[in-house]
Amino acid sequence: MVMKRKKKPVSKQTAKKVEPREFSIVELARELNSFNIDNYWDLGKFLVDKVMPTARKQGMFEDQVLKLISSQPGIKFPFSVLKQCQQYYTYYPDVKKRALPEVFYFDLATKVDESRRRDQYEKMAIEYKWTISDLRKKIHDDDLARRIDERTKYGFDLRERNVWAFDTPDPRFGKPNFKGRLPGQIIANALYYYTKPNEYIVDPFAGSGTLGDIIDTIPYFQDRKYKLYDSNPIDEKISRNNILLTGIPEQSGSVDYLFLDPPQEFSQKDSSSDFEVSVEAARADFILKFKGIIRECYRVLKPGGRVSIIMEAAYAGKEFIDFPSELISLFKEIGFQQIGKVYLPKRTSETAMKIAQGIQEIKGIRALSSDCRELLTFQKK
Repeated sequence: MVMKRKKKPVSKQTAKKVEPREFSIVELARELNSFNIDNYWDLGKFLVDKVMPTARKQGMFEDQVLKLISSQPGIKFPFSVLKQCQQYYTYYPDVKKRALPEVFYFDLATKVDESRRRDQYEKMAIEYKWTISDLRKKIHDDDLARRIDERTKYGFDLRERNVWAFDTPDPRFGKPNFKGRLPGQIIANALYYYTKPNEYIVDPFAGSGTLGDIIDTIPYFQDRKYKLYDSNPIDEKISRNNILLTGIPEQSGSVDYLFLDPPQEFSQKDSSSDFEVSVEAARADFILKFKGIIRECYRVLKPGGRVSIIMEAAYAGKEFIDFPSELISLFKEIGFQQIGKVYLPKRTSETAMKIAQGIQEIKGIRALSSDCRELLTFQKK
């Protein structure tokens, strides 16, 4: 009988342990409800400074106590929000002293797991004066690129047919918002099909340095050597050079592969604004420019060297000019053999399409607008 009577206080003691736990959860939930729904940093501070110590004293895991709180009747914060606020304050307790608006750090804390990557994004956002939309797009694009890397053997999205369509540029290559930025996936595929290990590659229209970024970033291409030129370089790894004035500043017979992506206004005398230009004048201007460029390509390439160039058909005044076909004739005339042709569909915005239609109406023509470029590749005989 004595032994049985001694068991009763044990149950009371157990009840005492339960009551404070349940009471503390209810009180914590009530206190959390006093925070504004968008006051994430203060909410995170409360969770880290007060709720988590309580959880540890009760022998509970952090996620467990957050789930208990979020399940309380009338609580306005779901578990996912509480978890994000906890991460936000944990990673950025000094957020009010940092250079960017607080919303940047909330996104970094909740969308980027590695501290090294968070630091990199913070530096880029400060340096390039990003908006929050820029940061979110960069994080999204990087995550997408990493998923692509996991699915591909070569570190880029390899195409096995002659239509290379890419919705968005791979964020690893080139600079965001650069006018005329070519998706790096196109250059990566060209390097895969038309270059070999240890070859020397030159890009006379380097733009924002996409080709160099590809070779520097993707292990598959890191045995290639390269040189970048542009008439208006925006990166220290790009040398200043105007191909029309000084040609390609490389020794004769020294280059294995050339990649050319001339800007549209460079290659086409008219495609939109100059309504009076004649087809003869446009073709003559085109031939004059590109005959000199192709001769330079022939000079600097080794025997058997290859050159790829991107070109698009367009209108001159009211007449259609097939610029890719014109290029093919010029390359063959100077001593090249064509070895490849790839179609590059463009993503044309609805606004751009309306502008093109309006221009055609002003010109008094009814025709299909160009929505596809061509990547032509030639080999020096």
